[in-house]
Order: sequence, then C-alpha cells, then structure tokens
Amino acid sequence: MRPSPRPALLASEILPQNLNLRDGEVRTVRCPDCEAWRPIKRSMIAPHRVGDDPAPGPRRYNHGDNTPQPRVGRCPGSAQLIKMDINVEQWGRALLDAESIAASRRSARQFYKPLAEAQVPVSRMARAPKSQPVQFFQSELNAAHQRALEAVVHHRSSCTACQVGRFCRVGRQLEEHHTWTEETREEQRAQQARAQKADQRWEHSRDEDQACRRKAQWAERGGTAVETANNRCAKRTPGTASTFRGPQVPVAPRDVEAHDQRQAELGKQYARRSASAV
Repeated sequence: MRPSPRPALLASEILPQNLNLRDGEVRTVRCPDCEAWRPIKRSMIAPHRVGDDPAPGPRRYNHGDNTPQPRVGRCPGSAQLIKMDINVEQWGRALLDAESIAASRRSARQFYKPLAEAQVPVSRMARAPKSQPVQFFQSELNAAHQRALEAVVHHRSSCTACQVGRFCRVGRQLEEHHTWTEETREEQRAQQARAQKADQRWEHSRDEDQACRRKAQWAERGGTAVETANNRCAKRTPGTASTFRGPQVPVAPRDVEAHDQRQAELGKQYARRSASAV
C-alpha cells in the first residue's frame, strides 16, 4: 500500500474533534475530502472509496435486484500520511479545550415569562364570602394524629403479645392516645364549622340591617329632594371662573395708551434690525 503523494498531515494541526486517539479503541480520523471516519493504518488514512461504509460489512445491494451497487473512484484523501507529533495526553487536553470553547459560545438558556392572565371584570365577579375559615391548629392536630398512628403500628409489628392478641399495657396506652388525638381533631373540625356558620349568619343579618336602614333614611328625607339638593350647583363668588380654576385671568391691558406706545417702539426696533441685517 503506497502512501499518497500529498504532504503528510500533522496531528497537531487536525481539529481534536476530528481525531480519535483514545486508548483501547481503533485510531480513526475524519477524511479531509469525503469527511467520513476512516481508520489509521501504518501512519496513514486507510485506502477507501467515496461512498464506502467507514466500517467493513456486507456489500450493499439495490432494493429491486441482487446486483451490487457500482463503486465510484478512489477518494483523493485515501492513503494520506499522518504525522503523530502529539501524544494521547496532549490530544485529550486539546479536545477538552475545544469542548469548553464550544460550550462558552452557546447562547444562554432563555426563560420566557408567561403572560399574565386577563383579569375577570368586576361585573362578572362572584360575591366572595367575607369570613374565611380559621384553622384551629388543624396542622398540629393532624401531625399528632399521624405520630400516634405510626407509634401504634410500630408497636404492633414488634410486640409479640399484641401479635397473638394478648393484653399489652403499652399497646393499650398507645391506642388510647391515638383515639384521643382522633376525637380531638374531629371536635376541632366541628367547632370550626359551627364558628364559620355563625359568622356567615351574623354578616348576612348585618347586610340586611344596613340595607333596611339606608332605605328608611332615603324615604324619610324625601328621595327626590335629596337628589335635587345634591345636583344643585353652588353659587360662585364674583371674579371666580370656577371653584377648581380659581380667579379669572385678565385678558386686556390695564393702560391701553401705554400698551400701544410700547408696541410702536418694539415695531421700530424690529424695523431697524431688519434694515441693518440686509
């Protein structure tokens, strides 16, 4: 197998990702012409043809018949010498440096903030309850009940007397504690429900009382008379344009003669400046 007349390739000049020098694996290189991975034999790229499989295998056939596919000519990069001027450690460091540079060039991951949902109009909002349920230490009671249940299960799994159905003082005490925590939790839940219903009844009666009181006040004051007094405009003080804008701003000069004389002098000065500029 004669080497190619091309000049030898330096392993240090080949991109580290296009070269494989790992221990225990066949040394391979990407052909600079066909860009296919080829093994390195006798310090040169193994002879190959364009379109051949990189790894040896059965010959390829067409789908219609059993005739082998026609082969193309020899690849120009076939049998090109490669000068190994670096060792495995140097190639590994170059490969790590190339991977770190490629990772730094990647764009940072983008996090898209979800769009805020459209708010429900006030006219479509449901009337929420004014009183929220108060948690009467429900989390603490649930944790205590769970600990008592785990203690009973652990004791029964390790106690021989409880397993055969005999009397056990410790098991009896654990069961009583478990029953007490369960009853206390249920009692607190019922108390919470009763308190919530009482608050709702009080709020409902308060709203009804306020509505009846407003209706009685409106009927007592005449209804339309209140509306007329509310919509009647107050009398403005002299010299005031509006209660919001304050006093009126003068639009005419106080001394008309002095104002005209001043305007005539300004006109003459403007005429002299225009004549001097020309």
